Amino acid sequence: MKRLMVIISTILLISIGVFFMNSQPNKPDSANLKIAETTSQEVPTLSDEIKSVNGQLIDVREPSEYKTSHADGAVNIPLGDILKADYSKIDSKRPIYLICRSGNRAGQAKTALEKAGFANVKNIGGLIDWQKQGDKVCGTASQTCS
Repeated sequence: MKRLMVIISTILLISIGVFFMNSQPNKPDSANLKIAETTSQEVPTLSDEIKSVNGQLIDVREPSEYKTSHADGAVNIPLGDILKADYSKIDSKRPIYLICRSGNRAGQAKTALEKAGFANVKNIGGLIDWQKQGDKVCGTASQTCS
């Protein structure tokens, strides 16, 4: 009887293991992947999207952070100003794209703006995300890169 229980337990454990191994999504073999060649014109950047909808890009970091580096075309409106309901530099009729260092403060600003009645507000993350998309980063206080 004891031997039968051991055999049944072993079969059960093997069955469970096989089930979980088969339920994992298959990962493609990297040797079989074909990487498509693209040019920068084929892949739109975030700045292309913003321009196409006449959006406004707002950097919600502190002025000193903005001065060091910021997304090309971004206007600096610190998160603190937004949380204090200072919307004087924001056009409520245009789409709003928010950016910061990592996306955290942009997320807070998005929540605050939506609670205040702003529509079409997007958190596009941080400067690293911006650069990964192929967009320019400026290193001075000027709004656009030279």
